[in-house]
Amino acid sequence: MLSNVDLSGLHRVHLALKDVRDQLARGPRLVKARDNQLAQSDADKAAKEGELKQTRLLIDRKNLDLKTSEAKLKDLDRKLNEASSNVEFDIFKRQIAADQVSSSVLQDEILELLDKVDRLQKELGEIAERRAKLQADRDQFAQELEAKSVILHQQELEHAVSLTTEEKVIPESIRAHYRRLVDAYGADSLAAIDNGMCSNCHVSLTPQLRVQVEGGTPTFCSSCDRLMYSPK
Repeated sequence: MLSNVDLSGLHRVHLALKDVRDQLARGPRLVKARDNQLAQSDADKAAKEGELKQTRLLIDRKNLDLKTSEAKLKDLDRKLNEASSNVEFDIFKRQIAADQVSSSVLQDEILELLDKVDRLQKELGEIAERRAKLQADRDQFAQELEAKSVILHQQELEHAVSLTTEEKVIPESIRAHYRRLVDAYGADSLAAIDNGMCSNCHVSLTPQLRVQVEGGTPTFCSSCDRLMYSPK
C-alpha cells in the first residue's frame, strides 16, 4: 500500500497557480467592462445629439410657422382696416383673435424648446465630462494591468515549475487517474479532509478511508473522486 505521501504542498501550488491564472484572465475582462462603459457613454452622447438635432429642427419649423402666422395677422389687420361692412369687420376681428392665440401658443412652445436645447447641451457637457473620467480610469487601469501582468506571468511560470516538482510525489500507479482529475477540475482535483469529511463534497469518510488518508495513503473520495489528503 502506498503511504506517507504528502499532497498538501501539491495542492497549495495548484491553488497558487489557479489564483495567478484567474487574475490574468480577470484583467482583460475588467478592461472590457470599462470599454463597455465608454461605448455606452458614446451611445448616450449620440442619442442626446440626435435629440438636440431634432429639437433644433422643430424650433426652425415652429419659427417658420410663427413667421407665417405673423404675416397672416398683418394681412388680416390690413383687411380689417379695409373692411367695407360691420360683418366683414367682425369676421376679420375673430380671425385675428384666433390667430393671435395660435401665435402665442407657438411662442410658448418655442420658448420651451429653447429651454430644452439648453438642458440637452448641459447634459451633453456632463456626458463628455463623465466620459473623460471613464477614459482616464480605463487607460490608467490598463497601464497598471500591463505592468502587473508581467509579474503575474513570471509567477505563473514559477508556480508551473513548482507544480512539476510537487507532482513527483504522485505514485505512478495513480498518476493517470490524477491527471484526468487535473484536466477536469484543475486545482479542485485535490481536497483536504476536515473533521472526517471530504472538503469538496462534505461526505463523511468511512473509518477505514480516514485512517488511510491520515496515514498519507493517496486516496480518492468514493463520492466525488477527488484525491484526498490530510492537512499538515
